[in-house]
Amino acid sequence: MISAAAQRQQILAELPELAPERLLLEPEPRGTGPALAWAALVALELRPEAVMVSLHADHHLPQEGETTAALLAAAWWARELPALVAVGVRPTRPATGFGYVEEGEEFARPAGLPAFAPPLRAAHGFREKPDSETAAAMLRQGRHLWNTGLFAWPARLLLSEMEAFAPAVLEAVRAATGAGRADPARWGKVPSGVVERLVLERSSRLGVLPTSLEWSDLGSFWDLHQAATAAGGADSEGNVSRGPTLLVDSFGSLVESAGDRLIVLVGASGLAVVDTPDALLVCPLDRVQELGEVVRRLEREGRAELL
Repeated sequence: MISAAAQRQQILAELPELAPERLLLEPEPRGTGPALAWAALVALELRPEAVMVSLHADHHLPQEGETTAALLAAAWWARELPALVAVGVRPTRPATGFGYVEEGEEFARPAGLPAFAPPLRAAHGFREKPDSETAAAMLRQGRHLWNTGLFAWPARLLLSEMEAFAPAVLEAVRAATGAGRADPARWGKVPSGVVERLVLERSSRLGVLPTSLEWSDLGSFWDLHQAATAAGGADSEGNVSRGPTLLVDSFGSLVESAGDRLIVLVGASGLAVVDTPDALLVCPLDRVQELGEVVRRLEREGRAELL
């Protein structure tokens, strides 16, 4: 497992079964590319034929059995071809906060592949957070999947593809790590980048496994409301609230108070209301994807301290 050094104690407390020496700690974030390269180097030290599965800790995947089956299928395909395998989800709405991957032709099915493993298709590039018109067009075309950020690949293959497409990153990671530790000074010099742009978008060994998993990266207040509701965290009127709140004749809203001030909603429906010490957000839940424009405007006005 790889995470930020500042989260060490929390992780070990939450996962007592995790051996401390199996926890790789980044002195500072450099993106998923360097992090996964380091994990691949360590995996090869442990097992020369290691197949890695990459999962984000903060995603919402409520279907445990179906998710496990999809990851096992991805790992089987990755080992048998071998290939870099992305797990995709068929979109249910034109979401603008997710990344997309386009699916292509189907790969020939290897002998010995488990019957539960769905077909693997060639992947023809990623599209990160499209505008609403583009997202709607991709949904109609039916060839694009949400990029979940769930991946499987032989560790050796990931490193060989990084050697081909991001050699400076791999060299810097090798120089900064050893014996399961990262040197803070050297790690700070590792070029940052996400694995999609550094490797996956450039590789000819990329496949995508189409699934219909329930999935969210919890990247918006709408996603948080949906996940909390699915987990039974909403009241009888569909409201999800945290902190001092009072909701009267209000429905389907997300309300969070980070301080001691009481938030009162009367006759409201479908709102995101988030109160922090330095800012108050009020926004329809179905427009939270537009908060990117708020961020850009605050940056233009020199108010980045509010972000």
